[in-house]
Amino acid sequence: GGVALGVTLCLAAKGVARLVKKPAKVKVTYFKMAGRAGPARAALKIANVDYENEFIDRESMQKIKPKLPFGQVPVFEVKGEVVSQSNAFLRYIGKFSGLYPDDPFLALKVDELVDGVGDAMLLLKPSLLEKNHDKKMRMRKELVAKDGSLRRFLENVEKIVAANQVKTNQGKFATGSRLSIADITLFTLMKMIHDGFFDGIPTSLLDDFPLLKGIHDVLSDMDVWGL
Repeated sequence: GGVALGVTLCLAAKGVARLVKKPAKVKVTYFKMAGRAGPARAALKIANVDYENEFIDRESMQKIKPKLPFGQVPVFEVKGEVVSQSNAFLRYIGKFSGLYPDDPFLALKVDELVDGVGDAMLLLKPSLLEKNHDKKMRMRKELVAKDGSLRRFLENVEKIVAANQVKTNQGKFATGSRLSIADITLFTLMKMIHDGFFDGIPTSLLDDFPLLKGIHDVLSDMDVWGL
């Protein structure tokens, strides 16, 4: 009796979860650029969730900073509440759009790559903050050298993507056959490399990683990357 009741409650809970409506509208507060809000905006478009942008600059950021949950942007106003942490919000929207798996293990594989991109941005951060141009260029050159930390990161992601695609017996996406928030997050980093956002890092770097370049090329054709 207890097991049967537990199964019934579990199934009922799943049914209720699927009936939860996606938010009618979201407000995205961030600078007038893609940046850390780019993946969230793309996911909102794929999920067909209306959103409005509240663009800020450095001056207005200082005014609103004390009111922000973690003192940083982007933040998202949804269902009358302001929430932060762009990856958490990305997962939330992914659940309404098929971009985040229901299966816990598949979700883990997506999270592995989403959080990995965060690690890659930490590798880039010192050179982003460096004001001396010559030193910045030396740092960027070291990142993509044969044993450079950014190159090693891309090599490792290429291996993970290859294994995921083999396991699904198909697929042109990061975790196999289905587009996910992992692809959207990876694309944001790859687009910055491809478009020359990081001075000193060759725009041809992705040519060394054909699976990642394939993801970049497929997602480039999607009309979801504007502000």
